[in-house]
Amino acid sequence: MSVPDFTPLYVRIQQFIRDEIASGRLSPGARAPSEPELAAQFATTRATVARALQQLVFEGAIVRRSGSGTFVAPAAISAPIDLSRVRSFEEQVMAKGAQVGYETLAFASRPATPAEAETLHLDVGGTVYGLDRLRLVSGRRMSLECRVIPDELGRRITPELLATKSLHAILDETFGLKVHRVEGRIRASLASAKLAEKLDVKRGSALLVRDYILFSADRRPLVCGESYYRDDFRIDYVVQQSPGDEEAPRGAHAGTSTP
Repeated sequence: MSVPDFTPLYVRIQQFIRDEIASGRLSPGARAPSEPELAAQFATTRATVARALQQLVFEGAIVRRSGSGTFVAPAAISAPIDLSRVRSFEEQVMAKGAQVGYETLAFASRPATPAEAETLHLDVGGTVYGLDRLRLVSGRRMSLECRVIPDELGRRITPELLATKSLHAILDETFGLKVHRVEGRIRASLASAKLAEKLDVKRGSALLVRDYILFSADRRPLVCGESYYRDDFRIDYVVQQSPGDEEAPRGAHAGTSTP
């Protein structure tokens, strides 16, 4: 894409870097031109170059590492939200050609907290299983799922299942329970020291968090919890109004994705 000469220099520098990345001349992880190099190439000041690079960092196109330089950001992993039916995170990512793996960090029984008991329709202090598991996309740590599972289901889940299958698939294939409904929210957060270590990011890095409850067709709560996603993950979605839906009640949804 060409940029007219009257375009501000910092915009031309941004577009130059974008074009280099899009063409493959700068590949993910490659070192980008330095501020002095760009200043000389465009006959401008380092302050102008810094302004251009700052916007590219904000866009996620490049990353700046103190003492090391500026690098092209790794390719972002994305997953669409399919509003026509309930699909798992793994199904959505694999549909885009990526491979999903797992690393179980913790899986053990414990008493439910009052909030968990209320959410899962259990007695206070009833037994639940807590699951902390990393999801790896093409070998890269991408998200941490922290699930709370009722005892009647959790005690039948084996390490072998956790090493190879999504919880969505375990519920369906092992228990014959299909996830029919998902209630949840998406929010932003910052990585604590523990989360940063698990997700291999810097403390204070931006994270995307999805809180949720999974329900069966008879409105029985199956699982609750949250998933934490690195900042190089994104969600793509398209919402289209169907004919005759103009008067649909506020908040109604055709479907969703399983976190």
